[in-house]
Amino acid sequence: MAKRAYEISIDETLCRSCAVCWEICAPDVLGFQPPLNKAIVLTQTDCTGCRLCEWLCPDWAIVVRPLASEVAA
Repeated sequence: MAKRAYEISIDETLCRSCAVCWEICAPDVLGFQPPLNKAIVLTQTDCTGCRLCEWLCPDWAIVVRPLASEVAA
């Protein structure tokens, strides 16, 4: 069975650099970009889809969506 893939979207205009998302992300999918330390996606393919970053973001800046799987012909 193939690993399910997820898409992570971060709205930079909403992000206040609070660090909640990258601190809570166990597989280190999220990080930050100096000098403003806005959240960024480092390794999207490692995302497990737990959505903790989305649920705990105080500014609703993160959305995690499952990618549609390809249908075999």
